[in-house]
Amino acid sequence: MDKSHFPKCLRCGGAMVCDKFYGHHEQFWGWKCLICGEIVDPVILENRQLMRAGQEINVQRARVRR
Repeated sequence: MDKSHFPKCLRCGGAMVCDKFYGHHEQFWGWKCLICGEIVDPVILENRQLMRAGQEINVQRARVRR
C-alpha cells in the first residue's frame, strides 16, 4: 500500500491511521499516529481551534455528544 494515502501526524510527521476508540459511554472514530501515538478526532480539533482563538472550552460538552 502506498504511504502517501495516509495523513501525516502534525506532532511527529508519522503516518496516521483511522481507529475506533471507546469512551465511558460511547465509541468514536479518530486518527492515531503509528509513531508517537497522537490521537485526533473532531472534538480535539474543535477544542484546539477554540484555544487558538482564545475562546473558553466547554468541558461538559467536550466529549458528551448525542
